[in-house]
Amino acid sequence: MKERQAAIIAQIRPGKRADLKLLLRQGPPFDLEQQGFTRHEAFLGETDLVLVFTGQQPVTDAQRLVSTLGASQLARLGTLVSSPRMLAESFEWHATPNAHAV
Repeated sequence: MKERQAAIIAQIRPGKRADLKLLLRQGPPFDLEQQGFTRHEAFLGETDLVLVFTGQQPVTDAQRLVSTLGASQLARLGTLVSSPRMLAESFEWHATPNAHAV
């Protein structure tokens, strides 16, 4: 089965970027493999956070993850970001080798 990706994007609450960066440096508060993911990335912008989940069923696994994280983890994240949204559909492109390379 092909690996797929899903992302969650959220707005960083005003004045909370530095706290969020510290939290992200600690790594994910869950075991990737146990939750069904093969890879997890976080992109931190000035005003937005993007979390990318990779695995066989990333949307389902991310939804399950939210329900299994402890209340304290969710509350902590809720103080740092707002308006989380799931981006369930992804597209990808790959470079093709140059057929005329010598």
